[in-house]
This record gives sequence, C-alpha cells and structure tokens, in this order.
Amino acid sequence: MIKHILLRTLMMGGTDGIITVFNIISGIEGSKLNYKYIFILGLAVLISDAISMGTGEFISVKAEQEYTKSKDNVIPEKNAAVMFISFVCFGTIPLLFYFISMKINYKTKYINTYISVILALFILGVVKSKYTKEKWYISGGGVSIYGGIASFLAYNISKLISSKL
Repeated sequence: MIKHILLRTLMMGGTDGIITVFNIISGIEGSKLNYKYIFILGLAVLISDAISMGTGEFISVKAEQEYTKSKDNVIPEKNAAVMFISFVCFGTIPLLFYFISMKINYKTKYINTYISVILALFILGVVKSKYTKEKWYISGGGVSIYGGIASFLAYNISKLISSKL
C-alpha cells in the first residue's frame, strides 16, 4: 500500500510535470515562436524543474521531520525520487505527443497535444482514485479539469502578451 505522503508526492510531481511542460508548449504556440524552441525549452524545463521539484520535496520532508521531530518512516530521499520520476515521466507525455503529432498532422499538433494532456491528467486522477476510494471517473475528471484550465490560461496569456509586443 502506498503511503499518503508518497501519493501526494506522485500526484504533485505528475500534475506539475504535465502542466509545466504543456505550458511551455502553450506559451510558444500562443506567441507563434518557432516550434524548435518547444524541444529546447521543453526538455530543459523538464529536467531542471524535475531536479527543482525533487530537491524541494527532499528539503520540505526533512524540514517537516525536524519540526515535528517525527520518526514516521518517511524517507526524504524516497520522496525526492518519487517526485523527480513522476515529474519526468508525466512531463514527457506532452512533449512526446507534440512531436509525434507534428509528424502525423502539423495543423492539429497543438490540439492533439492538448488532448494527450487531458488524458494523461485523467489517468493520473484514476491512479489517485485507487488509493482514495473516490469514483475513478470523478477523480480523473477533476484532475483533468484543473489541469485543462491551467493549460488553457497559459496559452491565452502568452497569446495576449505576444500580441501586445
């Protein structure tokens, strides 16, 4: 059985990975920059943010343990690894789908990637439901909606900023 703190870490890493990388794609698409920047920035952000998230998780778990003087068998290194791996695995999904979609149908690459993001978030929500006893479609739908809104906003904000420059 997965511990609640590892579930939290898995969910945070997965959703942040998906949304962060897709927001890079959305920002570049919305501002009409060359698609090559998506690969460069997407990969750079994927790795650097995964390191940052893993480090942040390690430090925050250590700080919580020191504050509560807890010996509850939470291993900061394990949490950091779960965060890093979850971020990279789930964050790779939009990047891969963008480039696969580019090869299949250049004109629909963004919408295909957006659909992959919604599906990846839905799957993450279904995984969560296995541990929370929430109905799988409610959990999956909720995670998808929050992530979808964040991605929609990123695209439109970058489009707006780009039009003002």
